Amino acid sequence: MTVLQILPCSVSQLLHASKVSSDTFALCDLEFNQVSVVGVVRELAPFAKYVQYCLDDMTGPPLTVRQWVNSEGERSLQAKHIRVITDLNEITSHMLEVVHAHMQIFKKKFDVNMNITVVPSEDLPSVQGQVLHVIRRGSVRHIGIGFNELHSQLDFLSIKDIKSSLTSLMDQGFVYHTIDENHFKSTD
Repeated sequence: MTVLQILPCSVSQLLHASKVSSDTFALCDLEFNQVSVVGVVRELAPFAKYVQYCLDDMTGPPLTVRQWVNSEGERSLQAKHIRVITDLNEITSHMLEVVHAHMQIFKKKFDVNMNITVVPSEDLPSVQGQVLHVIRRGSVRHIGIGFNELHSQLDFLSIKDIKSSLTSLMDQGFVYHTIDENHFKSTD
């Protein structure tokens, strides 16, 4: 098993992790014992030996977090560093780091709750492959590529073939609409 030092995680991932030892958990074949979690503190309760927080990142039920914790009892997270978030974009950024880290580690596509998403296959019929190629080139623009421009670059294909290819590419998760039903971008 691979052991990491600090892993960005969501509450849902932590709650579904299997316990390996008293201070180590695992997701798939990845062992970890230090994580970063970002969320909203819903409750705070000071005790003699620790302060207990209820952390909610909206990916699952709130997680108990203790600062200077007694390690016995229910699953909890020992806090090493707690700080106030002044910019809510930090939550979004953390969730992107969670997804990115797990995609890199497991070489699969995951959502923030560690559900494996469908990874589309690149074995496309030639017409779909040509349509996707043009859309990928146009995906560098914020709005993607419009249908008229797509058709002008693929003028050797019929409108019917381009539209059926677009439908199929969207169904397979390769392409999506941007500003309206006539503008497209590739998902990669």
